[in-house]
Amino acid sequence: MTQTVNQWLEYLESLHPSEIELGLDRIKGVGEQLNCLKPAPLVILVAGTNGKGTTSALLANLLMAQGMTVGVYSSPHIQRYNERVQINGEQISDNDLIHSFELVEQQRGDTGLTYFEFGTLAALAYFQSQSRSQPLDACVLEIGLGGRLDAVNIVDADISLVTSIGLDHQDWLGDTVEQIAFEKCGVARSGKYLVCGQPNPPDTAQQQTESLGGQWCARGRHFDIVEEHDELLLSFMTHEGQAEWNLPKANIPYHNVATAIQALSLLGRLPNRAVVADVVANTSVPGRLQPVTVPVAGGELKLTLDVAHNQQAAGYIAERLGPVDGAIIGMLEGKPVAELLNTLPDMPQYWLAGLDCWRGLSAAQLAKQAGELPSLVTQFDQVADALEQLLQQNHLAGQHWLIAGSFYTVEAALNYLQQQD
Repeated sequence: MTQTVNQWLEYLESLHPSEIELGLDRIKGVGEQLNCLKPAPLVILVAGTNGKGTTSALLANLLMAQGMTVGVYSSPHIQRYNERVQINGEQISDNDLIHSFELVEQQRGDTGLTYFEFGTLAALAYFQSQSRSQPLDACVLEIGLGGRLDAVNIVDADISLVTSIGLDHQDWLGDTVEQIAFEKCGVARSGKYLVCGQPNPPDTAQQQTESLGGQWCARGRHFDIVEEHDELLLSFMTHEGQAEWNLPKANIPYHNVATAIQALSLLGRLPNRAVVADVVANTSVPGRLQPVTVPVAGGELKLTLDVAHNQQAAGYIAERLGPVDGAIIGMLEGKPVAELLNTLPDMPQYWLAGLDCWRGLSAAQLAKQAGELPSLVTQFDQVADALEQLLQQNHLAGQHWLIAGSFYTVEAALNYLQQQD
């Protein structure tokens, strides 16, 4: 059998003809054999169009601040597959990852599994195996796509979150927000809360939650957060009634802060306000408005890296980023290129870069889908080519550029910048 992580990943990619095969019967059967459907005493599911990664990180950090040992499973990764599986912020080692892949391979028999299903089972098996050496107190598990039929939805969850509901992955989830809400709220559990961070969600969100026996808790109705001057004003449900907190502003989306706090309050796992304020202030996630400074003649060039690949995420960038001097954009086939570009902050130039990966668009394809843009457009074969050209320019000191459009775009940028160090 294969030995290295990369060899294993190549093997997983070859196992199944489809990247995605929605449905839980196959993976749940293997999960039951691995005895990994309840990998920790407390299991939190996180679904949503945007904000899953930030909310998962915040939940984990708030639990760890209370001395708990917390496993996190997220996807996709940016630079290393190991990023997907972490305990208390430490990535799984290559040896443990390989061992977990081997466990799944031994148990699956002739059951076909996709790349994501195999990896999900390996993560759950790893968390379960820690019960002997480093028992987990909690697991925060991020849904991959949708919710109802996603591989991660096989677990026995104590609470579920839907961070946001917007148009994305329509080829799998449906063409309307009503259909997408139905799919995402399929992570609800009977007798357990589903916390929805989307303001004014479609009626199908609550209907699906309650049809599964879940308890509905929605932003704007049961909890909310608003920005006022230098503070965040938060109102949320507790078991004693309604609570109101003032928190300092943060560098992460405020609605994700509110959704995480509401979920932990319902679980009886929310730390005090001072601890929450400290954790919120110090939580950051790679590829989410990630600041990078590059030394250049006369000072520094500021870069902001973001995996945003839909209009909702681009809207948040426009709201938070302020003026930028230009953007390097790389995107995948099937994503709303024109809508994303037109939602981003106004800027004097767009540099469109090809992505050398499956479903990656070339710069020419990007330009065609972008339509008419009000600014100068330049095309590059790869993200690295665009960055190389950018760093050769004069008068970069004090400029601010955005790099966005895909996890692959951020990966390519980070790889190039690290090679320059």
